[in-house]
Amino acid sequence: MRTDIYYWKCDNPLPMSEKRVYNDKYGQADITETVGAIATTFLGEPPDAVRHTGSAGNHYAYLIDHAGMTYFFRSDDGKLDDDYMLAEQAAMELAREHGVPVPHLFACDATLGGHPVRYQIFECVDFPDLNKHDQAGELDREAIGRQVGAILARLHGIRLEGFGFINTQKLAASHTIEGLDGSNEAYFDKCLETHLAYLRDVEFLTGEEIREIEALFSRHAGLLGLSQGSLIHKDMAFWNLLGSPTEVAAVIDWDDVVSGDPVDDLSIVRCFYDDDVWRPLLESYQEVRRLPDDFEGRLGLYLTRNMLWKSMIRHYMGYFEITGDFFILNRETEDGLEAATRRRLAMGVAALRRF
Repeated sequence: MRTDIYYWKCDNPLPMSEKRVYNDKYGQADITETVGAIATTFLGEPPDAVRHTGSAGNHYAYLIDHAGMTYFFRSDDGKLDDDYMLAEQAAMELAREHGVPVPHLFACDATLGGHPVRYQIFECVDFPDLNKHDQAGELDREAIGRQVGAILARLHGIRLEGFGFINTQKLAASHTIEGLDGSNEAYFDKCLETHLAYLRDVEFLTGEEIREIEALFSRHAGLLGLSQGSLIHKDMAFWNLLGSPTEVAAVIDWDDVVSGDPVDDLSIVRCFYDDDVWRPLLESYQEVRRLPDDFEGRLGLYLTRNMLWKSMIRHYMGYFEITGDFFILNRETEDGLEAATRRRLAMGVAALRRF
């Protein structure tokens, strides 16, 4: 289980050199043959075609064509002991029940029993991710911001016991969805020393900057005290939304879903986007759910915390050197991803200084 993990893509035990393979996984470690075998088992006969999507990230994504239908295939690489697809499935079912648009899941196997990867087979939602529209300058950011605000408000109405990653052992045994950690503070502190140490060692942050962040976290630790968590997506960004330039059709990639503070989920959006998305999102959110009185302080905490692990993974994955239509690039990163990363981290720290 993800007992000692704050954010899977950053903290899982796979060596950094192997994680970097994800940047060119279809070139260096393509699994088309495995996908074809899984598709044959699923369909009862060989598929007409299997095509990789070229998607970034730590999961493989393929399209399976068969008898006039297209299915979306997603898998890990089978290298780590991780059955979190069980939690993804449970979270998506809960989200759908609360009005969140998610793709229909036809098959999920997290056992490695018959194939060398854990996989999911979904309906194929016939829309690109919204980042494609945004990079083309065609996205209605205000309209999308309002829809995302409403989606998050509905999602955060799902209350859970425990905090952090979902306990998949308990989920498999009793269908109980519960966080692994006893408190929100315990989840917040996971791997924090590791993230700070890495950023110090590669000189992304100075010792003085790290000491200030630690002091600010200590000063505002009381803001983390929650009696119960909510279901939070933890990666709500345009590339995890499918749809048209004006409408969200589906929320995808639930690999990072946890039980936590709704403000943490909102802070993820602030990690990426400016006021033209942020303000309509908050306005729409508040039409469904009230923001807490200490919202600004909590937002500063989570924005800073999330930018620490994002800074780490962007550095060691070499994201700062990648250009073009890379999935994480948008108008907010026009002066470079590293500059944008530092700016968002500074935004969080500045917010904490004010309180």
